Amino acid sequence: MSKSQPGQLEDFLRRQSADALVGLLLELAADNEAVQRRLARLQLADRPDKLAAAFRKQLTAWRRSTKYRNYRETREYARALDGWLEQVARELLPRDPERALDLFEAFIESDAQWFESADDSDGLIGDTVRTACRHWLETAARGEPSRDVRLERLVRLLQRDDYGARDELLRRADVLLDEQGLRELAGQYEEQLAQLMAVAGRTGQLPTEVFQVSGSLSLLSATLRDPDLKVRSVLSYSPEPNELQKESFVRAYLEADRPGEALRWLDGSWGRNEGSRQHLLADALERLGRFEESVPIRRKIFEGTLSPTDFARWREHLPGPEHAAAHARARELTQTHDDPVAAATLLLELGDPSGAESLLLSTPELVDGRDYYRLPALANSLAAYACSRGQTVLYRALLKDILDRAYARAYGHAAAYWRRLCEIADTGVALAPLQSHAEFAAELRRRHGRKVAFWSRVGTRSVAGAV
Repeated sequence: MSKSQPGQLEDFLRRQSADALVGLLLELAADNEAVQRRLARLQLADRPDKLAAAFRKQLTAWRRSTKYRNYRETREYARALDGWLEQVARELLPRDPERALDLFEAFIESDAQWFESADDSDGLIGDTVRTACRHWLETAARGEPSRDVRLERLVRLLQRDDYGARDELLRRADVLLDEQGLRELAGQYEEQLAQLMAVAGRTGQLPTEVFQVSGSLSLLSATLRDPDLKVRSVLSYSPEPNELQKESFVRAYLEADRPGEALRWLDGSWGRNEGSRQHLLADALERLGRFEESVPIRRKIFEGTLSPTDFARWREHLPGPEHAAAHARARELTQTHDDPVAAATLLLELGDPSGAESLLLSTPELVDGRDYYRLPALANSLAAYACSRGQTVLYRALLKDILDRAYARAYGHAAAYWRRLCEIADTGVALAPLQSHAEFAAELRRRHGRKVAFWSRVGTRSVAGAV
């Protein structure tokens, strides 16, 4: 259905007689169980108690089921669960928020059933539970109970979280609780953390619950935009934080727009995470207007990556007269950098497609065909400038890598690269100093002629027909 059709269909349906629509619905209901259930619920629109019972019946049937859904079946299972949540929100919630809240709560409390009865490799079940948490918060916020009652129900749900998906209740807790309520909840967690640390002091062992409570406080700190809450919780059990913990502190302070306090945790080297420290340090300094300190850091970062984004961040706070020198330095680096793809990408950004193509032609052996994220994107960019030889270097690298590894799952991509190489050859463009297309094709056949699964995909444009 095109985007213009839904409105046209609605207009058409509104012009039909009631008898015609009744007949259509009866016809659909005769063959479609979902339509039957929807019409049955429609009859209960004025009986929210009966409507809630119908929804609970479906929920109970799922909870009692012993069926396990494999990877392929999980998507449909998650879609059915999402549909149930949406139907409760659309059909019952406007009529009876309390019964809807009870249903959402029952769904969340059944998360063990949802996770244990499906292969959730794609995280779809987790997403569904998070959706239920959002529905619960929004529905609870519509009710009249006191903050204490709402807080008590929220805490009860959070205490029984064995799969981590209920964290959404903390990420979005501000939907239900005002700042005072959020602070009360944080206070409960801080008191619990203190008790756990007291146990650790007596036994000399850190309870695993410490990390769960600290994680909850970290989520609340983000909701409250209060990084100090996060830092206190971590320092309570890790007084000398490691580099990853420091990074999380810095990001929290920057997220709260408190760059001055972020600087405290940016001293010294972060070892393998030093690159992250440099980026964050430059960011904090820039927010404080200390560009004379941040510009040299940005330059160092760029010279290590040759990323167009890092170049733009370096140039952003340079005085205007220094821009030309920055461009010259960037061009100079492209000639000595050991990553021709990064260098060619930067040259394109600098407006030199010919230079980008020449660089690839001079070092085709350095192009890593496993780089299947950057190479196709660069090839598409080169196509806009009719740089056919540069594209050929990239597509050949991608194709050869897939075939060398006999990576059958990627043969569809390999066939697409082969067809693009044939299209380039058909234009008659001279590929020198590269091999001609016919020579490349003959070599491909000699090395990979037995990979029938690949050749069957390229059809008539096989090596035998290459020119």
